[in-house]
Amino acid sequence: MDAEEVREHYLENQEVIEDRLDSFRDMRSAEEDKLFRELVFVILTSQTQAKNAWDATLSLENAGLLEEPVKSAIEEILAENEVQYEKNKTDYITDNRRMLSQPTLQDPSGSIKISDRIDGDRLENTREWLVKNISGLGWKGGSHFLRNIGYGNGFAIISSRISAKMYELGLLESPEPPSEKEQYLNTEEKLSEFCEETGIEIKAMDLVLWSMETGEVFK
Repeated sequence: MDAEEVREHYLENQEVIEDRLDSFRDMRSAEEDKLFRELVFVILTSQTQAKNAWDATLSLENAGLLEEPVKSAIEEILAENEVQYEKNKTDYITDNRRMLSQPTLQDPSGSIKISDRIDGDRLENTREWLVKNISGLGWKGGSHFLRNIGYGNGFAIISSRISAKMYELGLLESPEPPSEKEQYLNTEEKLSEFCEETGIEIKAMDLVLWSMETGEVFK
């Protein structure tokens, strides 16, 4: 695989990829509970097939468990959908729901508050806040969440799958995904340079590389 193959794949699938990015941009005006649903999905994707994570997220939503979490019921649904580390992720969901629902001066209610945490003019700070304060979310997850709600124009989503593709392209010396902040940002810069070479926006690159392997554009 080389840069030309990546570019050709993008051009062949540009319409569906851009449609998916449009749907992410539409999330900017979504209700708070929909933003939380997206956050839960991103948390569940760690070490888990994306489709399984999405199915589990929808099952939790349909059961009312994202609005009123019940640990035993959440854990059962995660296990049924083959979500890895279901006990830990159940804790993440309940802890995040509690933390994001704390009353503020602007909104003293117990409703969830995510959009207040997003500063469109300082998205680097927003991403760092997410990584430091949201349980179960690392640099990949923080980037993924912001992209999926329409704010990830400058962020790379470097999963283990994408890291392996970057290694295959000769962009990395190891296929292992980055974990620490400095390593993640350095890898992100390398992918950004590759995006400039191919003419593909960085917010789309994981969709391109992921679909090259799976044959499908997902999220």
